[in-house]
Amino acid sequence: MCEFNEFLIEKNNKFRINTIANVSECPQIKYVITLDSDTNLILEAGLELVGAMAHILNEPILDKHKNIIIDGHGLIQPRIGIDLISSRKSIFTKIYAGSGGTDLYANAISDIYQDNFGEGIFTGKGIYDLKVFHKILSNEIPENTVLSHDLLEGSYLRCGLATDILLIDGTPSKYNSYILRASRWIRGDWQIIQWLGSKIKIKSGNKKTNPLNMLSKFKILDNLRRSIIPATVFLGLLLSIFLKLFTNINIWVIVAVCLVAYSFSSILDVLNYIIFKKGKDTRFIYAYKSLKPNISSIKASILRGLLEISFLPHKAYISINSILKTIYRITISKTNLLEWLTAEEAEKQAKADLISYYKFMWINIVFGVLGLIFGIFTNQLLAIIIGSTWVIAPALAWEISKDIKKSVPIEQITQKDKEYILEIGKKTWQYFKDNINEKNNFLPPDNYQEERKNKIAERTSPTNIGLSMLAIISACDLKYIKTEETIKLLNKMLETITKLQKWNGHLYNWYNTKTLEPLIPRYISTVDNGNFIGYLYTTKNFLEELVIAKTDSYDIQVILQMIKTINDIIKNTDFFVLYDSKKYLFSIGFDVEQNKLTNSYYDLLASEARQASLIAIAKKDVPVKHWNSLSRTLTSLKKYKGLISWAGTAFEYLMPNINIEQYERKPFR
Repeated sequence: MCEFNEFLIEKNNKFRINTIANVSECPQIKYVITLDSDTNLILEAGLELVGAMAHILNEPILDKHKNIIIDGHGLIQPRIGIDLISSRKSIFTKIYAGSGGTDLYANAISDIYQDNFGEGIFTGKGIYDLKVFHKILSNEIPENTVLSHDLLEGSYLRCGLATDILLIDGTPSKYNSYILRASRWIRGDWQIIQWLGSKIKIKSGNKKTNPLNMLSKFKILDNLRRSIIPATVFLGLLLSIFLKLFTNINIWVIVAVCLVAYSFSSILDVLNYIIFKKGKDTRFIYAYKSLKPNISSIKASILRGLLEISFLPHKAYISINSILKTIYRITISKTNLLEWLTAEEAEKQAKADLISYYKFMWINIVFGVLGLIFGIFTNQLLAIIIGSTWVIAPALAWEISKDIKKSVPIEQITQKDKEYILEIGKKTWQYFKDNINEKNNFLPPDNYQEERKNKIAERTSPTNIGLSMLAIISACDLKYIKTEETIKLLNKMLETITKLQKWNGHLYNWYNTKTLEPLIPRYISTVDNGNFIGYLYTTKNFLEELVIAKTDSYDIQVILQMIKTINDIIKNTDFFVLYDSKKYLFSIGFDVEQNKLTNSYYDLLASEARQASLIAIAKKDVPVKHWNSLSRTLTSLKKYKGLISWAGTAFEYLMPNINIEQYERKPFR
């Protein structure tokens, strides 16, 4: 990082691979945002970080004598959440990672360091003042000696913690990669032990007075304390066994203290749950069941406590091994101090079979067998239980680390049902094939009614147009039509769409399919245009896949022009004109005849307008705050909980799901 900062400020390029061909083209940079490879900088988080750093109260004040920030902040650490997909990848992540995703109700959370001392702990993901960082740290930390430099950087630059700004991070999905990451962290924590002293060695090799304050030293010491907990608890259990063998002391008090201390957080969660249940207000209805099976927070906490006890010998071994290895490398070998492997790389390289887990956790087997022998010969049931748990722990680790296989619905139906569905699909496609033609300007009629004189309704809407494009793509995927015909139909539809009259880029609610004129009264529907643009994105993805595949079925230049047309339509469709900035909500639409927004609003998440909200936010037509303003009011039925909608229809809940990815345990899955 110091070399990177030097490159940005002094244009001195020490990198073997040049990311910027002409260094003089590098712009003047004020702040740098630093992320891990598996960290997601979610929408607007970057701007929020810049805003926090630029705030006058956060301006860093430098102590020139100590060369350290004493007020304000030289860097800011946001709150870190767990990626939603990562948190559902295995049973292990379901237990250890929590619910995942964003929490709308935790805009700012309490932190003991930030709340009481005005500074937090830097974990490597955040924003820093480039010149301040360079001035303070460019000649401070010796080269190739510190693996985990985050805590030191946060201490020198007085890290601020902004818990109302969120970044999303990945998490290991397997026990072996999880424990290897913990080993790396322990080694990094013990490598900075010299900063607990009064003197430190700097980059030049000289010694200077340690500028860190007592709070920063306490943070370092607290990390060291945390790293030895598994080892001390395990040694406490071993000590109790020796005492039992050679004395008459009641060792179970020692065993109980060790196990309670080790699983204290789980015990607190259970106590809190019990107290909360007793204190429930009988005036309210409590729905604790979810429509999708999941591991509740209290179940996850209990399971974590039990698993931690079962993994104890291995975690103690990893802790002791990491500490001793670090001390040896610091004091004797002076090599491999920067040895590390990312959790992602560790996960790819780690063997995932049962035998490999037993080899990896051999220490569990050794002490598990010894525990069983001790329990059998001393007639101690608890020792037998703990010993048995340690022996089967590798199997538990292997089982919970397996990726959860997602069932594919189409694979669960019989061949006869598949044939039936494909037949229905072909008949349904026939409607679009018969009616998306030159006679209707390649637009889909709204409906067909046998009993009516004019059986075909000569009108269409934005949703109809968008869905018909998906119907054409689906027909191609199902081999009802060839790729050439698919491209021709989509191209003809796009040509017609570009001719249609629009309002701020939006399509009117109804058009005559013969004349292409908007029907009176002219109206702009938020839902319909949200659907239309959403379906255009899907169509664009389909066309891009054809380009990547370099299909010979049609002129690539034609496809590229179609993609450009779609991009232009999306860009020119302005959703902000349908948005109420005071309410942070979308109106149901704009009445062109009266020249005003309709005074009714989509204020529920369980709404057919959900896709329009996502599209508008993704296009940056409206702020992210709009999404947070959508009500998530819950209702209950037989202890099951779910989101309410205005009419309780499948249209509200499921219509946006046509082309919006759905995640496990989320309300609309």
